Order: sequence, then structure tokens, then C-alpha cells
Amino acid sequence: MAYNKSNVIKQNNVNKPMNLLKPKSSFFLIILILFSLGSAVQVFAESAIQCHCFTDRSYNSADRFASDEYILATSFNSLLAKSFAIPKRQIVMIKMNEGVAQDDLLIGLEIAKITGVDIRKFLRLHKENNTWEKIISGLSQQETIKKDPLLEVIKAGMPVEEAGIRIVDEIIGELYKIKPEEINKLRMSGLNEKEMNLIFILAHAREQNPEVLVEQYKKQGRSWSEIAHNLGVEPDATGKLIIAYPEIPE
Repeated sequence: MAYNKSNVIKQNNVNKPMNLLKPKSSFFLIILILFSLGSAVQVFAESAIQCHCFTDRSYNSADRFASDEYILATSFNSLLAKSFAIPKRQIVMIKMNEGVAQDDLLIGLEIAKITGVDIRKFLRLHKENNTWEKIISGLSQQETIKKDPLLEVIKAGMPVEEAGIRIVDEIIGELYKIKPEEINKLRMSGLNEKEMNLIFILAHAREQNPEVLVEQYKKQGRSWSEIAHNLGVEPDATGKLIIAYPEIPE
């Protein structure tokens, strides 16, 4: 077969556009894949926020402690929502989206309550490496701050952990009409604020002695969700009881 140089050149010219299209096609394919992955990640993140990352939300007699983390968390979030007049969903979103530590959240909520300023402003300032003492000292409402002894001691340098305990003990005492010495006694026994909050709402809703509930947990080895279940209260109902307090919904 005779060698025809012109035919070879023509054939090469025909192939060139196709070769030039391959990198572009690959580029758009990669973009499409990345976009799809991004959408999948976003859907997963949104579903995680909606579920609040708790898989066990009902009492299970075969795994008595499985829903304890949920019942303590949902009831505590309801306590914060009730005490600081803020939507519970906002509390959850702040915890999940911004990863705010509990003590910092409590201090931010206290400042927001006293000043009437959105808590997100103070959390943003704190995230920018401003201490709570600096944030409170820089507020224009200093006369208002002076009316809150707790903010005054935080401004003076009270440790964040201590401030968090002071704030949550106060709101528990104010809501359930519990004396400070009783709250302190429960703390000394090893109970934390989430457990105390659950004890007091169950005691109120089912007319129980708080000490009896503590004994069931500490001495009889019952889980918190088991104690609630035996009183006819499922984990997801505790938050509703707190929001409705002092009323007891049917």
C-alpha cells in the first residue's frame, strides 16, 4: 500500500480535537463528582443535626442505660431554653454547629439575658480569643452588669468552670424552688447538673421524693431512663415536662 503523507496529516488533524476534549471532559467530570460528594456531605450533616446524634431515644429493658445520655441531654437543653427564654432548637444548633463548651454557653446565655443582646455576638467574640472578663468589661451596659452579682465576679476573673456551676445551680434553684444547700448536697454526693435537673422534674411531675429517686440510681443501680420509664415518663417527654413546668401536661 502506497504511503500517503497527506492522508496521515489529515488523520492526525481529525484526532486532535478529540484529544483536546479529553482534559476538559475529565475536568468537568471531577467537578461533577466533587459537587455530588459535597451534596452528600451536606445531607449527612443536616441529618446529623436533626437527629442530634442520639440513636437511642427510647427506654430499652435489654439495654437499660442506652438512652441515659439522651434523656439527660434533652432535659438539660429544655432547662436552658426555659430559663433563658430561648428556643430549644437554637440551643441544640449552637452546641452542634459551633461546638461551644457547656460552661461557655452558660456564661454567654447569662450575659445575653442581662443585656438583651443576642448570645451569638458574645460567643463570636469569645471564639476570637477574647476572655469572658474582657467581653463583660467592654460592654456599654456596665450599670446593668452591676445588678448581676454573678457577672460581676466573672468580670473579676472567676474561673469558667466555677462560673458555669454557679449559673446552672442558680437556674435549677430558681425554677424548682430548691435551696442552695440542697443542690450543694446533691453535688457533693456525686450528681451533676443534668442529673439534678432530671431528678427535680421527675419528682415534680410524678410527686416523688427526690431522695428516693437518687437512691434508685445510686444504691439500686437503675438507669435514669429506667427510673423515668417506671414513672411512666419516656425520655423524649422529659423536655416537654420542663417547658410546661409548673404545669403537668397530659
